[in-house]
Amino acid sequence: MSKQQGPMELGQLRDRVAVVTGAGNHGIGWGLCCHAAGELGMHVIVLDLHEKLVREAEQRLRQLYPQVECHGLACDVTEPEQLTTVAARIADLLPGKAIGAVFANAGVIFSHRIMNSTVQEWETTLRVNVMGVVNTMHAFIPLLQAQESESIFSATASVGGLVRGDNGGASYQASKHAVVATCEALSFELARKSPQIRVHVLCPCIVASALDKTSVVNQRVQDGESSADEVEALGAGGFRLAMTPERHAIQTFEHIKAGNFYMVTDNVRPYVDHDLPFDGVAIMRERHENMQTLTLDNSDAWERRPGMAPSAIMKGPMFGEPESF
Repeated sequence: MSKQQGPMELGQLRDRVAVVTGAGNHGIGWGLCCHAAGELGMHVIVLDLHEKLVREAEQRLRQLYPQVECHGLACDVTEPEQLTTVAARIADLLPGKAIGAVFANAGVIFSHRIMNSTVQEWETTLRVNVMGVVNTMHAFIPLLQAQESESIFSATASVGGLVRGDNGGASYQASKHAVVATCEALSFELARKSPQIRVHVLCPCIVASALDKTSVVNQRVQDGESSADEVEALGAGGFRLAMTPERHAIQTFEHIKAGNFYMVTDNVRPYVDHDLPFDGVAIMRERHENMQTLTLDNSDAWERRPGMAPSAIMKGPMFGEPESF
């Protein structure tokens, strides 16, 4: 097996560049930036949709991690030309620095049942979550191929991309299944000719973020209902059993160190301070068992729990107690 899939020594990333899309708020991307800069000594390029957000993120990172260089660049991942321009600028901003990691993390979510969702929501979800990843690949993979040193390319899917479709999550999960398959294909395509590029797919369980809120805000800006100058970085949410973005980043890089392609980041100690995991692997197993028997078990549709809609995947220990929310 090529080194593409083996363990990685993270120390080699020091003084190299980490590029993270969708990092302007306080979610998964922000946590990856903080860990890369603070723990690994990497220089950071923050990419997000709005100039105001990337400027603020840049300043926060520079204050927190003055020992490395941090730059924020506004970029719409659905526009290939913008990503190509950003990729070319990195060499000017950080001359002589090799790219050590690219995290295609930008995403949106609209949690509506299929018959209550709009075509626009589906189009936006697929354009950002899927084509945004493909565009990031097109912009950065050639740069990583031109380097002899090992590097990381990771796209953020979700545990939702590994489990069955669920109540209200169809557009998001469909997009994340596509991200998983795209990363699997990229890994295969690069395995022989560019094994120095380590491809991973990040499949978080429950991480504190404001993705649902930022998705709505960004759609309003796109529709002309509000101004990009008014956009504010939102907090990471209030679900007490969620991982913080910072602890989630620790688990992510431990997966990278171990050489795990499918980086399922579950809500387990020491990344959380409780013993109520999402139990992502068990829910993945249910789906695989259904597929092997060519059946689909919808029995969870009849299960009623106080304060929660029926769900085939949000049913593990984490969701057993209404007061958890």
